[in-house]
Amino acid sequence: MNTASNPFDDMSNDLDFGAPANSATSEVTYFEQACTKCNGTGRYTFGYINVRSGECFACKGKGKLSFKTSPATRLKAKMASQKRAVVVAQAKANTAQEWKDANPAEAAWMESSAAKFAFAGAMLDALNKFGSLTEKQFETVQRLTLQSAQFMAERAAEKAARIETAPVVTVEAIEVAFNNAKQAGVKRPKLRLDTFVFSPAAETSANAGAIYIKNKEDGLYLGKVMGGRLFTSRECTPEASERIVAVASDPAQAAIAYGKKFGACSICGRALTDADSIARGIGPICADNYGF
Repeated sequence: MNTASNPFDDMSNDLDFGAPANSATSEVTYFEQACTKCNGTGRYTFGYINVRSGECFACKGKGKLSFKTSPATRLKAKMASQKRAVVVAQAKANTAQEWKDANPAEAAWMESSAAKFAFAGAMLDALNKFGSLTEKQFETVQRLTLQSAQFMAERAAEKAARIETAPVVTVEAIEVAFNNAKQAGVKRPKLRLDTFVFSPAAETSANAGAIYIKNKEDGLYLGKVMGGRLFTSRECTPEASERIVAVASDPAQAAIAYGKKFGACSICGRALTDADSIARGIGPICADNYGF
């Protein structure tokens, strides 16, 4: 038997595969703090009823959290992250503003339409988020902006044509009557003339200074007198329009005619029962309040 030693034995002994390459282990320092989600209880709380139930998902029921960095280091990193976020947000805001300055018509359309048109709102959000729009988004916004401008121009032309063709109405006497009524303490003055009800628009209304006209029977809106012209609704017939112009020119006589025809005061709407009121066609108190 060959008892000569294997030349690889010494090599195997030197390598010593069973021994750890480095027996020394590095020590890691952990920083612990109470869990803010469960206030250190390890259990989460149900809403506002203060009942704790279930293991806290943040600390896994331990009631504390471990970190490899100190609170001061984490706070510093958090503040740096917040600062970077502010810088990035400001940069996007500046870029978005530059885009708006370069495209004022499109920017104005998005801002004015965002509340009532979802697409405009989405594009405005995208602009504020990314600082710009994609090429297709911009093309669509451009097209809609142009369409909106054309639509507004057409509406302005139609409005100008309506004003030009609207019947001229003399309402000075009605305005004087309403002013007299307000000075007499009447809060909501009205005049029932023919088959119509005339009433002034509220001072806080968008149509302040206008006089509204409605149908007496069902309260249907027929139009308004503003700037000395009658603007009728679709429900107002040409014949009704002519009668509105006629009674508005002399409200006192129209009020008397109403009382004699319907047997009721044209101002308060109550039935005329007094002989003098029936003969006059209007109640004396109401006549005094309106200066008739």
